[in-house]
Amino acid sequence: MSTGQLPPELQQKIQEGQQLQQKAENIASQKNQSNMRQNQLENAIEELKEADEDSSVYRTYGDVIIEKESSEELIEELEEEKEDLELRVQTLEKQQEKIQEKLQEIQQELQSEMEKMRGGGMPGEAG
Repeated sequence: MSTGQLPPELQQKIQEGQQLQQKAENIASQKNQSNMRQNQLENAIEELKEADEDSSVYRTYGDVIIEKESSEELIEELEEEKEDLELRVQTLEKQQEKIQEKLQEIQQELQSEMEKMRGGGMPGEAG
C-alpha cells in the first residue's frame, strides 16, 4: 500500500515522523560538532598549560589575531567556552531524547493503524 492510498491522518503521522527524523539528524550533527570543538579546546588548554609562562599567546577572532596578556587569561577563556559547549551538549541530548520518544510513539501508532487496516478495520476505530 503506497502513502497515496493511506488515510490522510496516517499520511500526516508519516510526515511528522519524517520531520522528526530530520530534526534528530540535525541535532546529532550539532552534538557531534560541539563534541569535536570540546576536544579541540581540551587539546588547546593542555598545550597552553605545558607552554612556558613567558611565551606569547594569541587567539583568533574571525579574521583577526589578538595577543593575550598571559596564557592563564587564554586558558580561562577556553575553559569558559568549553563549559558553554558542555551545557549545549546536555541540552542537545535532552532534545534528542524527547525526539526519540516521540518517534517511538509515532512508530507504534502507525504500526497499530496499519495492523487494523490489514485486519479489515478502519483507522481510528476502537479495536
